[in-house]
Amino acid sequence: MARIFITYILPLLLPTLMYFAWTVWVRKQVQANRAKAKTEGLKHTEGDHTEAEDYDIKMPWFRLILTGVGLMLIGLVLSVFFSPKNEPGSTYRPPYEKNGTIVPGEYVTPKSN
Repeated sequence: MARIFITYILPLLLPTLMYFAWTVWVRKQVQANRAKAKTEGLKHTEGDHTEAEDYDIKMPWFRLILTGVGLMLIGLVLSVFFSPKNEPGSTYRPPYEKNGTIVPGEYVTPKSN
């Protein structure tokens, strides 16, 4: 389950979560600038970034999906390089107990006659 989460789900969700965190941060900055301008009695001037239009945030769904799919593909390719290497035709022997100790699982090649 962890492999599926790390390889498929996390790469698709991470760019979107990062984007939402950024938009929350930007909106807080706008509110702080507006509050500061109100308390100082300043009027809106060009470039003070106190208007909502200065931070018109539109959802870039296509870029978010494309980035997520790209990260997912990178994860799939890296899983090939970091997965256990085994000979063709070999079989996996699960961990077992031998003389009171646990022998870790391994790939075993069949013996040729």
